[in-house]
Amino acid sequence: MIQTLFYTTENNNLYIYDHQFRLSILVHPKFKKVVEKTADIDPYYLRKYDYLKDHGFFSKSKLIDFGVIDESIINNNISQTPQIVFETTDFCNLNCSYCSLGDFYDGFDVRNQKNINTDYAITLLKYIFYHKHKGKNNRLVVSFHGGEPLFNGNFIKKIVEVVNQLKVEKEMEIVYSMTTNATLIHKYIHFLVENKFQLLISLDGNEMNHSYRFFKNSKINSFEKVINNIDMIQSEYSEYFASHVNFNAVLHDRNSVKDIYDFIYLRYNKIPRIAELAPNDVSLDKEDLFKSMYHNKRKSEAEYLKEESNHLPHEELLLYTELTNFLKYFSINYFISNITDLLSMEKRYLPTNTCLPFWKKIMLTTNNKLTLCEKVSSSKFFIGDVQETVKIDMEKIIQRYNSYYGFVREKCESCHVNKFCNVCLFLMDKNNLDKLDKNEFICEGFHNQKAFEHKLYRVFSFLEKYPNDSYSIIENVVIS
Repeated sequence: MIQTLFYTTENNNLYIYDHQFRLSILVHPKFKKVVEKTADIDPYYLRKYDYLKDHGFFSKSKLIDFGVIDESIINNNISQTPQIVFETTDFCNLNCSYCSLGDFYDGFDVRNQKNINTDYAITLLKYIFYHKHKGKNNRLVVSFHGGEPLFNGNFIKKIVEVVNQLKVEKEMEIVYSMTTNATLIHKYIHFLVENKFQLLISLDGNEMNHSYRFFKNSKINSFEKVINNIDMIQSEYSEYFASHVNFNAVLHDRNSVKDIYDFIYLRYNKIPRIAELAPNDVSLDKEDLFKSMYHNKRKSEAEYLKEESNHLPHEELLLYTELTNFLKYFSINYFISNITDLLSMEKRYLPTNTCLPFWKKIMLTTNNKLTLCEKVSSSKFFIGDVQETVKIDMEKIIQRYNSYYGFVREKCESCHVNKFCNVCLFLMDKNNLDKLDKNEFICEGFHNQKAFEHKLYRVFSFLEKYPNDSYSIIENVVIS
């Protein structure tokens, strides 16, 4: 059972944290002696302890009321889904060594150089638009992924044409987005600019940093082609470039956080996203290669921070993100944006942070399957399919989710981060997921008391160093 705990910071300041009230309190070291019932107890701190205990501290937290899902939840999500993703094609002209769709991993379906069915995609669009509420405040993101989506550029143009027709009746805002390797972007740039596409370009840094991204047939590094196209956009469409183009880099053994920032930020004045190599579903014969290529982002970032000339914005630090999530979900500030929860401490949660169907997005694959997102393979779980009609397998969805919830409920109840979990069940390693109903199952995000104390140490050490962060996060993130 989770109870009020003590933790210290880098400055040796002592705090208590109560899970039930989401409250941290700075305390004197003598206060801990009261709880530990050691000698030389100060009567003042004894009275303080008795007061806190009378008000619910230092008692076992109530078990979280974990709920289940039903058909009404899914139907509500359909009407409010914020994003549709199309797997435009499963073909790519690059053969990136670490690609989650390549032979490095076992999790995804076999690539068949197949394009998405345009008619079926339009069927899905009409289905979503039919269920959408009319209103100018409504917003829908239409995204294109691959493979390399621009190998099926005619499909993208057709979908934009259809969406622009459908949106008139619903009066909603439409945002187009695309993730691309940028090798073909020169062929479509006018169309992309005209329709204000948000572009996420894959770029790992300088030429050496980018060398895992090579052309499939020639094995030539794609860097020169990519940079020429990016430079062209920046030169000829400067306003669009400034507002609509961003970068995504993968961290590995041929680059670092420093390399990525020093190249992308200095050359394009852009803050890149940086992702670690995905650790799940690595092929058995690739495990040694994976270990040699994998680099930890937190460690790489810490090394870069030692340099006074680093270009890391304070708000992009991992510790800043961790502090933001803590203040938003694990502190008493949670009740600022969830004030109704003050009326009842019995808020109902769903186990883990596994997205519900249509909650954040829905994806249509080239195999006509509906999946939760581009990260979840249809071989692990799909929620329906699209052909002449959209078929949502409600019974299968409800049974699968609630079955998984039943298996993980007990583990979630004893996890110290169960009020803000970052685990998606469908992104777990397949071998681990297969053990879900067995004792060998290991939750990859589980925090026992020791792990949570270490998290509190990191968060509050950072907060003590940058106390003003608390005010800006509460004002700009929690309240807004």
